[in-house]
Amino acid sequence: MIQSSIERVARTRYVMPIIVALAVITIAITESAYQHSRSTLTQGVVLSDARLEAARTLQTLTDAENAARAYIASGRQDDLANYREAISETQSVRKGVAQLLDVLDPYRTLSLSNVNQRIDTHIATLEEWVRAAEQGRSAQAQTMANGNQSRERYATMRQEFETVLARTAQAQRTTRVSLFDAMLINRVALHGLVVLAVLVLALFMRKLRDGDRRESEEHGRLSAQVALRTTALRNLAGHHVHAREDERGRVARELHDELGGLFTAMKLEIARLRRVADVPDTALQRLSGIEQRLNEGIAVKRRIIENLRPSSLDQLGLISALDMLCQEAAAGLGIAVHTEFTPVDLDKDAELTIYRLVQESLTNVSKYAKAKEVRVELAQTGPWVRVSVHDNGLGFDTDAVQAGHHGLLGMRVRVESHSGKLEIISAPGMGTRVEAELPAQAPEVAGSAERNG
Repeated sequence: MIQSSIERVARTRYVMPIIVALAVITIAITESAYQHSRSTLTQGVVLSDARLEAARTLQTLTDAENAARAYIASGRQDDLANYREAISETQSVRKGVAQLLDVLDPYRTLSLSNVNQRIDTHIATLEEWVRAAEQGRSAQAQTMANGNQSRERYATMRQEFETVLARTAQAQRTTRVSLFDAMLINRVALHGLVVLAVLVLALFMRKLRDGDRRESEEHGRLSAQVALRTTALRNLAGHHVHAREDERGRVARELHDELGGLFTAMKLEIARLRRVADVPDTALQRLSGIEQRLNEGIAVKRRIIENLRPSSLDQLGLISALDMLCQEAAAGLGIAVHTEFTPVDLDKDAELTIYRLVQESLTNVSKYAKAKEVRVELAQTGPWVRVSVHDNGLGFDTDAVQAGHHGLLGMRVRVESHSGKLEIISAPGMGTRVEAELPAQAPEVAGSAERNG
């Protein structure tokens, strides 16, 4: 139920804008958290630097005080130079502290005025000690340096520093809390985005699998339909071929029986007329002309019958019929037709198919090939019978056969109707080779056919 609801939502037109909006929001949250975290970490580093600079300020003041005391006690110029150097460094360091606090507190809610005032007071006191010592009033300078006021001022100044830094640290703790909140928001946003991406990816992969499955099923169904239709068309084409051959055989029988009988009767009548007495010589000449025309008609009838159904194939067998066909083609073409035939096991329909294939190939050679020689071969190899017609003529592009030339298609249909294979190999200027393979008749089937005959 939940999955179907998600899929229904995923199919709506609003899902992509919603995903884009969520992605933009997630990027904005992540970028904001990054900028906030970067700012907080930067301020933390600045706070640490400020603490270090504050400690350094106190250290330079301590060094200045120690150098002043040493100068009061010894009067040496080296101690005085150390004092001047420490004072100069103190002034430089305190400026650095002020700059760091400006970074930490851009709105200047924290003030260093008290700290600076106490530093100035302490430095002024040290200057008073040093001037007294320089003027030869060493005892007075020693008395001022040993008083408690100096230590109290130093302690108060240190406390002022700590107070300012403590207030700054309090502000930083608040910032760190917001930093952790931002990291938590960023974490939740990223986790949510990952979960959403995994969910979308899972739905997408499921959709792909379903689409692939449906496509595979549809492809299988279409392939089955194509195979079924192809088989049906092949069977239909084979049926048409066999029906045409049956019709040609019927017409051949009709011509042989009916027209042959008429021609025979006409010849008998002419023979009787020749035996009639007192027939004028002119009439006898006319009878000779009629008889000649009748013989020509009988020859045409025989040729038509032979073309419709080769009687040599039924009476003499496949090899003899092919041999006679090749001899007639050689005589008609005026070129050499080489033959190589070996006995094969085929049924009558398959023999007729091979005969028609060779006949059609030789017809194409006479029409188009302009060949110098042709080779026709017939042989059986195991369960297959192979026949080939190879010429050395002009050749042609097998992929550019013009529409309306059905001879090659008829060959293929005939061969495939016997579960055979037809291959036509040709190229311009390379001649043509027509080669077919048909399954041989099983020995037991052949033996049964002979017994039934």
